[in-house]
Amino acid sequence: MKRLACLLLVLMMAISCLLAACGGESEGLSETDTSQSESDNISESGTESKNEESNESSEAIIDESFVESAPSESKPDEESKEESKHEESESDEESNPEESEPPEDAIKLLFTRYTQSPYFAIIGKCAMGADVTAEYNGQTVTVPSYMGWFSVTLKNKDNASNLIDITLSQSIDGEQYDIPRVYTAKPTMPPNKGTYAIGSNKAFQFFLEQMVPDYERTNLVSQATISDMTARVKEHLSKLRLFNKDAEIIYMIVPSPMTIYPELVPDYYTQGSGATRYDQVKEGLIAAGATVIDLRDTFTEHKHDEMPLYYHLDSHWADYGAFLAYTELFEHISKRFPEAKPRSIDEFKWTADYYTSADACLYLNIPQVNVKEYGYYREFDFSAPSSITSVPRYRGMQLIYNDLTTEERYFSTGNSKLPNCLVYRDSYSAGIYDLIPERMNKTHYVGMWSYAWQTAYIRDEQPDYVIYILSEWNTPQVIYN
Repeated sequence: MKRLACLLLVLMMAISCLLAACGGESEGLSETDTSQSESDNISESGTESKNEESNESSEAIIDESFVESAPSESKPDEESKEESKHEESESDEESNPEESEPPEDAIKLLFTRYTQSPYFAIIGKCAMGADVTAEYNGQTVTVPSYMGWFSVTLKNKDNASNLIDITLSQSIDGEQYDIPRVYTAKPTMPPNKGTYAIGSNKAFQFFLEQMVPDYERTNLVSQATISDMTARVKEHLSKLRLFNKDAEIIYMIVPSPMTIYPELVPDYYTQGSGATRYDQVKEGLIAAGATVIDLRDTFTEHKHDEMPLYYHLDSHWADYGAFLAYTELFEHISKRFPEAKPRSIDEFKWTADYYTSADACLYLNIPQVNVKEYGYYREFDFSAPSSITSVPRYRGMQLIYNDLTTEERYFSTGNSKLPNCLVYRDSYSAGIYDLIPERMNKTHYVGMWSYAWQTAYIRDEQPDYVIYILSEWNTPQVIYN
């Protein structure tokens, strides 16, 4: 019996050992299955990482709102993980797989659009204060971001519209912030709208193609043309002074962003030398006896202020640029009308926020509401006639201009100590629309883009000032009208 009991005990121990061994093999098989499943997912992504430190890539993450761009994460090897995630740790434990997940402010590529073929711009979100590096087709470009947004312009020599892979990474203060990731995108050609946007690789800044001729000095006019302009303006001034002997014609020509920020213009454009068309027009207007408010020196002096002079995604000046112009204009006018002295910057409310973008997005065929830019919106912080304050300058915050501002309109403050004016203008007037009538007794805004001299207005209103507000690239309206 003792021998039988011993045999049974040995048999039971053998069975227990066998069961334990089978259980261990079962757990090991489960891990293998999981690993294989992850491998299948990586294979299905169809995108290889271009990060030299890794040959792995994860499944593409699709943003349903922007299906044209899909980031494919490239994971670092275990040694890289240990260096980047546990620099200050003495632990020898393996990195937690969750630590390789992208941060909340990982790069998000939103749009890829051709600008001037074969160049295309990509626009997306990134970490605050990051420098973003893009690698594509042998090109490596690093650009500073602006308040969590970035844009990079790259060249696609084949002008292809097929899917392409772009490697994007970001760093902060020279230190890598997030691992490089491969993004699959499809550059598309915007429909022909007669103009195109130009992206800078030196700042988050877009220009429009109509600025290029002034930048390259390819649009100079003949001296005979300037002489004709001078004679015509001189005649207008004579008619004006028949009804108001002290009246002035003032031209405020707003310099192009390319003129103020030539260092941000892409290198494939060449800045011209010598006189510009702006210089030619200014000289001819002064010869006719008109006043020219030249903003180039003022804007150059303030080009690096905290508040921007121009929008980053729009061709127009921002509210701060318009305010500086208003100050220059009324510093001049207040020499004759002291009551018209410009208000100080502290008399306005400046609200910093992310606002709707405008015409660069329009020409790139990007939904304007889907790309925001950080800016400063200006409002009166004092009482003003409701006829002025009730007209919104923009359709939405910084969404080009409100259609109401394009119409012919009359304003009055009822203050006879202030002058009267007649204003001809282009779309730049939207930024200064409320500022001028608040410092005038009577203001007559001629319909936007109407520049023809109207003697009837002069006879009936006898203004103290006829003011022209227009962009640098719009000076042909002065030259020929």
